Amino acid sequence: MKRYLDYADPRIKQKEVINLCDNRPLLGPPFIAGWEEPFLSYFSKERYKGKSHIFCRGRFVVGQCLNTMSTLTGIVVPGAYYFVFVLPCYRSGSPGFDTALCQTQIVLAALIVTNFLLAAFTNPGIVPRCEGLSKELEPGSYNLDFEGVPFPRFLRIHDVTFKQKFCLTCNVFRPPRSKHCHACDNCVLRFDHHCAWIGQCVGLLNYRFFVSLIFSATLFLTMCIGVTCTNFAALAEPMDVFVGDTSTGVPEWVNLIFVVYCTLLFGPLLVLSIYHAAITCLNLTTNEHVKMYYVENPFDFGPRKNCQQIWCRPHLLLASGEDSVEIMF
Repeated sequence: MKRYLDYADPRIKQKEVINLCDNRPLLGPPFIAGWEEPFLSYFSKERYKGKSHIFCRGRFVVGQCLNTMSTLTGIVVPGAYYFVFVLPCYRSGSPGFDTALCQTQIVLAALIVTNFLLAAFTNPGIVPRCEGLSKELEPGSYNLDFEGVPFPRFLRIHDVTFKQKFCLTCNVFRPPRSKHCHACDNCVLRFDHHCAWIGQCVGLLNYRFFVSLIFSATLFLTMCIGVTCTNFAALAEPMDVFVGDTSTGVPEWVNLIFVVYCTLLFGPLLVLSIYHAAITCLNLTTNEHVKMYYVENPFDFGPRKNCQQIWCRPHLLLASGEDSVEIMF
């Protein structure tokens, strides 16, 4: 991940081109293999300055814990109700746990919980702060405004030039595609958005888990709504939906509340799934797309290469070719 910090190095001189040709794959994601320097030394209780809580030398991060646990409860409790009281009544009898439908939903449920935990607790890519301005940015060495803040500089990547802002909180030039999140008080690599539902920023290292979460949840809810509506159709004729009991002894009005709950979740999740599938193919983040950040996107190499980079090689800035740094002041 240090490659991203190379783009923020204040020592790079104007018009100087530096090729970052070390494309060796990582030993594993940082939450397994651990972080390299300077990330590792920053993720300590003494040096870390953000609002999140750091664990296991930066491998895991806890943001807004109340939000995280509330959403997890809203996933696990209705899911347990579905498997115990709704699914056994499908098509007039218990389908058993050896049916394709039930096994598929068990796999999807496991994916939902796993991806939620990884999205909520994986370090999204917090950028290390500097204690103060580096000597290369001190007065006399760099152009500062009247408040003593370094002027923005311009990066040239893949023949496209765009502004690189200086973060006043972190005292660094923000690496490409990064943004300072005021909820977490961190600059985050490849910042997508701050998700209140998981209580965490979605960035470089947990974006895959976030997208897997919404994809699997959309499929799971589709099946839940279909099964519950089939149960209603089977019981509707001689029973009043608000009075009659299912074979599991649960009033049908409880199932009605359950299917309404699923439907309310299904709509936004379907929209999110389609949206993130689209911006993934374009190699855009939510932040970049909403702000229309690029006239010409330097990170777009076509849907296939874009997806390969986002899902398999997020440690590389560009989906194809060699990374290089050129500062255009």
